[in-house]
Amino acid sequence: MADTTFYIKQHKEMFEAVVGWEKENRYSVIDGRQRTLASAIETSSWVARMFLKGLRPFEMTVSGPNGEPLMFLKREFSFILHRLEVRDENNRPLGAIQRNFTFFNREYVIEDAAHRPLLQISGPIWRPWTFNILQNGVQKGTISKKWSGFLRESFTDADNFSVTCPEQWDGNLRKLLIAATLLIDFIHFEN
Repeated sequence: MADTTFYIKQHKEMFEAVVGWEKENRYSVIDGRQRTLASAIETSSWVARMFLKGLRPFEMTVSGPNGEPLMFLKREFSFILHRLEVRDENNRPLGAIQRNFTFFNREYVIEDAAHRPLLQISGPIWRPWTFNILQNGVQKGTISKKWSGFLRESFTDADNFSVTCPEQWDGNLRKLLIAATLLIDFIHFEN
């Protein structure tokens, strides 16, 4: 079976690097041919961005290339057990991403709209930029943070990810993988 790969690129903000004020995150989702599949724009308060950093609550709209909404994301404040609720383009529940409590690994569960587990995501502690996508305990794909270069990594929090999954997975499952990648960025790489 063939795999497909898409990329999630965070837009860098030079304002953040110069002034030190966190701005709302913006992302593009692109395919292997550099075609834009979607864009995501965060909505959050300035106070939360300054003081809560990656723990902040936020809402995010993910839109298609023509600006039509694809999904809506909402995260409440949490110190440990982070949860991201995902709604479809008609604002109906699509699923959620839930972080599980573990000491040594970074574990997440992707749930469907009825809160049933669909996938697990496991990030081994000794491989901090890699998260394995598992279905019933079998690895089916990966989410990987890509090195952006010394200056960009040092002075901005703009991150790039690749997501590889089976080609036959439907659009809703891929939407949930995009949402999971965005949550992983906030929790593990925003600070």
